Amino acid sequence: MNLLIILLITASYFFGAKAILENKYFPNIYSRIIWLLLSINGLVSVILLKNNPSVILYALLGFLGSLLIFILSLKKSKKIFGPIEFISTIFLFLSLGFWIFTKLPFLNLSIGLIISFIGGIPTFVQVIKNPNDEDILFWLFFALGSFITLLDSDRSNISGYLFPLYFLVTNSAMTLLCLRRYLKK
Repeated sequence: MNLLIILLITASYFFGAKAILENKYFPNIYSRIIWLLLSINGLVSVILLKNNPSVILYALLGFLGSLLIFILSLKKSKKIFGPIEFISTIFLFLSLGFWIFTKLPFLNLSIGLIISFIGGIPTFVQVIKNPNDEDILFWLFFALGSFITLLDSDRSNISGYLFPLYFLVTNSAMTLLCLRRYLKK
């Protein structure tokens, strides 16, 4: 399972990086900083929750992919600090405060996923308006990697499967929205 997770998530970030290098995607640098911090938050959370090795691997690959996209964004990004970035930053500081004062990794993971959802709203809105706006292969491979990770996760309690489940739902939704480009008008 781990090899399949590596292949799928690597393929996902390959298509994301390719879109940036081909000037088809111009990520917002401030959003990419937030996504990078969220990926660190997720990785640390699943490690402290003692999640299954496949979930930890999935989170590690998410961090490495976010780092790659962040590095590529340094030269080819929009530099807009809008309300979503502001709200996400406030929640990130809130999450950091919870880490410092409560040491509750599940609460921190949950806050991180809420931030991820809020941060993803503009992307969903954009793809609803224009299904060609995002690279479908990025989302498809990420959704498949999320699915394989979920299958291999500990489903005996929510802390063991929440991380891949969240990404399966959001990445699958994005894939379906992108698929609308192939519908006849």
